[in-house]
Amino acid sequence: MNLVALKTLIAIIETGSLIKAADQLNVTQSTVTARLQSLESSLGQKLVQRNKTGASLTASGIKLKRYAEVILELWRQAQAETALPPGMAGIYHLGCLPDLWPQYGQVLVDLVRQSTKKTALNSWPGLHHDLQGWLENGVVDIAISTSDFLHRQGYATEYIEEELFLVGDRPDRPGRLDPGYIYVDHGADFARDHIATFSDADIARVSFGSGLWAKEFLLANGGSCYLPAGIIMEDCKKKRLYLLKDAPRFTRRIYLAWHQTDPSSDTLASDILAGLSRQFLDKIASQQDMISAQFVDI
Repeated sequence: MNLVALKTLIAIIETGSLIKAADQLNVTQSTVTARLQSLESSLGQKLVQRNKTGASLTASGIKLKRYAEVILELWRQAQAETALPPGMAGIYHLGCLPDLWPQYGQVLVDLVRQSTKKTALNSWPGLHHDLQGWLENGVVDIAISTSDFLHRQGYATEYIEEELFLVGDRPDRPGRLDPGYIYVDHGADFARDHIATFSDADIARVSFGSGLWAKEFLLANGGSCYLPAGIIMEDCKKKRLYLLKDAPRFTRRIYLAWHQTDPSSDTLASDILAGLSRQFLDKIASQQDMISAQFVDI
């Protein structure tokens, strides 16, 4: 069964005749007949009964009509949602951890809009294993994560390091062994260093896989946790959170991966992706230096 055959069946239903359906579709009557026979053969049922006055549906044809209309409507919707907007030469597909969108995903999207005026944007949130699969299958052209991507042929990876700071709801929170400590999963690199530094500590009673969620919990319930300066600086300026300056410092890596394979008709070329990636990494590194310098002076 195929969409062309279903469209032909609907045309026969609308016109009530194979001859009129052929005129509507701008094909020969023999083509309409062949499509109808192919559809009937694939289903093993006769769908249309031809007579002197035209053509009418059999019982099986009536049942199929409902599904054919739904299938064709869904296809029209899919075409509308996935087709290139007018004037666009390609689509840029970005995959990003939801937690990294405010600091990183938005920056990369802005760079794309500035650098490639004729490229549409398509951004997807996903966990790391989602991003890895999407990258390998070509669903996304570029991806941002806090965990390293498996090194496979066809795409390149780079990373930058971001400093993490221990903040609390009070300035007198202990820098170590805080009963109200909240663990935040900042990726495999952070987890390894964290275990080595706090090998004498108990397991945190509360943990989050999102720094944004951890910050909201911290503001509402108190405690302490490690977060990047970019998402807590305003809260520290307004004395909603406090930097615990004597605590151990950590970093986390922000990994960027992009396709280096031959471009298809609707993706960015490899050289464009590489250039955007370099711009992104340089811009983020510069922003991090500025934010960290301002943050430690609060």
